Amino acid sequence: MSSEFKRRGALKEAESYPVWLQQVLTETASARALVAGHQVFTGMRDAKLGAREFAAFFVNGWPVVEQFPQYMAMNLLKARFGRSEGEDMARRYLTRNIRVEQNHADYWVDWAGMHDVSKSKLLRAEGPPAAFALSHWCWSSSSSHALASAMAATNYAIEGVTGDWATLVCSKPDYEQSFPEGSRKKAMRWLQLHAHYDDAHPWEALDIVATLLGHEPSKEEVDGVRNSILTSFSYFKASLDCCL
Repeated sequence: MSSEFKRRGALKEAESYPVWLQQVLTETASARALVAGHQVFTGMRDAKLGAREFAAFFVNGWPVVEQFPQYMAMNLLKARFGRSEGEDMARRYLTRNIRVEQNHADYWVDWAGMHDVSKSKLLRAEGPPAAFALSHWCWSSSSSHALASAMAATNYAIEGVTGDWATLVCSKPDYEQSFPEGSRKKAMRWLQLHAHYDDAHPWEALDIVATLLGHEPSKEEVDGVRNSILTSFSYFKASLDCCL
């Protein structure tokens, strides 16, 4: 069998990907679940999260939201046209989605404002160092790690688990109904854009990782992808823990 990978099955089915990558998904699933089901998000879903916890959540999360287009731009610099199918896929994906992520930053500011967290407070970024470890990690990975590992850390892990928790928050009407009816669209825009069970973006990133590394990557390459995903989930959870 050729070591090259070309997906034949459905995009959003784990069985469509190489065995080694299926194993990575299995090995990182519990860490992903700890983020997706975090107390911050269950409290948000039930409209029981306090003002202090909300403020910390918006401030702690802001650097990642604001910098996400930059993570993608740094990864774009690693992808040369025509060098491999995986790099061509990465170029198309990253170029297409950078502008989208900029709009998401605007919607985060709007959402935070609905909880009386101003843009200036977001920009001051006051909080414990652990609250901002995720943004430092994402910047480090995007600026210096191999393309496959860096995209696994950000476009697969962070985007994927964000879809999970946003869907959880929107799974009940309690949070949306906590806002005055005329304010709900503005308050919920960021969440509703991310709350999709069928969001293709993380799966497209996974497809790129698989295509870049093929069926038989080295142990170091597999370890790099697995550890990048686990590190993203670990720092994400640490940031959330700092909200409580």
